[in-house]
Amino acid sequence: MFGGRELWRQALLWLAVCVLAVGAGAVHQWQTGRIGVLGDYAYIVDTAWRIAQGEVMYRDFGLPHSPLTFHVQATLIKVFGFSYGVTAWYCTVVNVGYVLLTYGLVRVLVPGWSGVALCVPLVWLAPHSIYPHPFYDPDACWLVLLNLNLLHWVATRRVGAVVAFLGGVTTVLPALAKQNVGYPYVVLVVGVVVWWGWVRKRWAGGHVGEGSQEESKEERKEEGTEELDVVGLRWFGAGVAAGVVGAVVWLGLTCGLENYWFWIFVSASRRLARPTIPETYGNYAPWAVGGALVLGWWLWQRKGEGARPSWVTTASLALLLGPFVVVSAITWLCGRFFVEFDYPLLSLWVPVMILTLVVGLWQLPSALSASQPVRAMLPWMAVILTFFSFLSQGYTRSSYGIWACFALMVAYAVSPFGSDRRQPLVCWGIALTLTLAAIPYVYHNIRLRYVDQRGASLQTVSSGPLRGFTAYSPHLSNFAELLGFVADHIPEAEPVVCIPQEEPFYVVTGRRNPLPMVIFDRTATPFSPESIVEEAGRRQVNWVIVKRVLQMDWILAKEIKGIPEAFSRKYPKVARLKGYDILYRSAPAQADSP
Repeated sequence: MFGGRELWRQALLWLAVCVLAVGAGAVHQWQTGRIGVLGDYAYIVDTAWRIAQGEVMYRDFGLPHSPLTFHVQATLIKVFGFSYGVTAWYCTVVNVGYVLLTYGLVRVLVPGWSGVALCVPLVWLAPHSIYPHPFYDPDACWLVLLNLNLLHWVATRRVGAVVAFLGGVTTVLPALAKQNVGYPYVVLVVGVVVWWGWVRKRWAGGHVGEGSQEESKEERKEEGTEELDVVGLRWFGAGVAAGVVGAVVWLGLTCGLENYWFWIFVSASRRLARPTIPETYGNYAPWAVGGALVLGWWLWQRKGEGARPSWVTTASLALLLGPFVVVSAITWLCGRFFVEFDYPLLSLWVPVMILTLVVGLWQLPSALSASQPVRAMLPWMAVILTFFSFLSQGYTRSSYGIWACFALMVAYAVSPFGSDRRQPLVCWGIALTLTLAAIPYVYHNIRLRYVDQRGASLQTVSSGPLRGFTAYSPHLSNFAELLGFVADHIPEAEPVVCIPQEEPFYVVTGRRNPLPMVIFDRTATPFSPESIVEEAGRRQVNWVIVKRVLQMDWILAKEIKGIPEAFSRKYPKVARLKGYDILYRSAPAQADSP
């Protein structure tokens, strides 16, 4: 009877999480009808279009990002054809899976409804609730969550060697999605597998016996207990090694390892946000808030040291919940009166990282000797991946894809107090205040402030492959005018260059990009304006489209500085549209075609 009740309890918990996951998918669908980012969307789908047409990243054209997201979208284009609806539903599915996978790990740390509570904010903070298009940050975090769930399954359940091996192969996928997150993750998993699969047993003096003891362990695993399966973990490690070797071979045979190294590491290193390290971690305020959280946690964990005065209980709860309550209150009170109010939701990242590091160090000796590798690695995984994610753009721009790490850090901090009746109170208090702070953050598109939202009205494409794409006027109507001009005046065989390519021109028109770059970004295009013009002439480009009215004007204006002027010196202007200048050079190029 007890087993039946427990089964129904677990089913009810999963049902609640499924409702949250569907809610995250619904928020994304709602978000797609509110805002779209032409430049970011074009970067993904135009790159995917090139791959779908047979071009090879890093060999035929350069990009400072890992290839997996672009290859996934290229596969979708090959299977379904290009449409905005397909990419939108892909993001919805990612959102749904994101919540489910996060709960699969949260429940390792926090039991029952406390675990469900920590997934509530993800309805609004799942990556595509914040950012509506496919991108490598959400993909990388999703793959990390997937691999961690597989690792936990292999380490605590009796699975076949083939299953464990294939689970290990997936470890390399996050590195192929985003290098500054994926490669540290692979190193971390290798360390965990080596320690728990080989070293820990010797370090502990061989306390785990052989023969009948191993058989009894297998029997207990069949009954659903969570003993460490060393054999399965070793097969998982073999899969990790095979995945790394397979990725290296694939990259070497397709694009070439030298090309991959240049674009992924040498060129991409220019994007490291070195000035944001002191900006992110050097301010005294996050450390003060982090200190308050640590003090609250320390007071809470002293319950075993005799009877506590009531003020200790009150103080610990106040210190743990206080920062979340304050952030939620500031968001709702001040946000009503200040138009340019900077929502403080993101200010919670560094304090929670500090708390997680302290708790992790506090429990490190016992964690290393325990038989739960995933539980032991979760705090370090969350903190390390968050740190490396912030290296690229700082937490204000890089946090949208990794809120699962935030939930896991909170879960780990409260996990030692599973038998304390206040644990659900803390979890639900954090979850509800975080959700209250997240709703205005998403509703006002704070993460998307770099996009022009000053238009008098929203425009939505009503037909064609971009049907459903929504943005503030006049960017979509300007793009529609451009497409009409191109269809009437530029033959399909003529190569066309778009500057700065802030719209999905090539995938919508079915044309091929003639240049060895996708977007005119200083990282993605390590060429001078003059070199770009020379390359266009060598590839017999006679038509150039220069966008004047930019949706990401304050970003792209400096990225393309000097390029329009360099083209204008050799390409006369033949037409002026509402948002674009059309340049044309009638003289044929005096060079070999590529």
